[in-house]
Amino acid sequence: MRYPAGYKQKTGERIVDAAGRLFRKHGYSATGVDAVMAAAHLTAGGFYSHFRSKEDLLAATLDAVFKHSAEDRPQRLNELSGRAWLQAFVKFYLSKEHRDANDRGCPMPALAAEVARIGGKPRAVFEQHLQRIVDFVAMQFDTEQPDRERAIASVALCLGGAMLARTASAGFSDEILAACRHSAMREIETASQ
Repeated sequence: MRYPAGYKQKTGERIVDAAGRLFRKHGYSATGVDAVMAAAHLTAGGFYSHFRSKEDLLAATLDAVFKHSAEDRPQRLNELSGRAWLQAFVKFYLSKEHRDANDRGCPMPALAAEVARIGGKPRAVFEQHLQRIVDFVAMQFDTEQPDRERAIASVALCLGGAMLARTASAGFSDEILAACRHSAMREIETASQ
């Protein structure tokens, strides 16, 4: 049976989209190829015509999810820059809404620990996007002299805060988000002085 032009690419994108949701929600290790293919409304047997391994799927998924994670952020962020962008981003990233939307948005809180253990291509893709994020945040602190140290600390605070908040019970989780948000905002304010 002949398929129309672009069918394989579109099918691959469906697989990556399904994997992105499932890997972020349940974790890479807890999500099998069969579950990903079922979520994409495909049979498991077709997986290997698109990817050589589950690790290759993770690398492709990370790349796609990082590129599309901006779609899950408030539109308002696209209209801001500098300190105003940093403040709005921290409020969003360390919010209850972002904490509770673990199947969408930024893959870092959901997959950082697993990617570190897996290594290889997934880790290289993750690091490439992490470097890009740090560079962007550094430019928001100071366009003339980007502050990478402050950017790395801020990204780590946001990521760590989101990860910890997702592991704790409701009251403690809210406390973690508030404390990290407060610390990040203080860092942004002192950077502009």
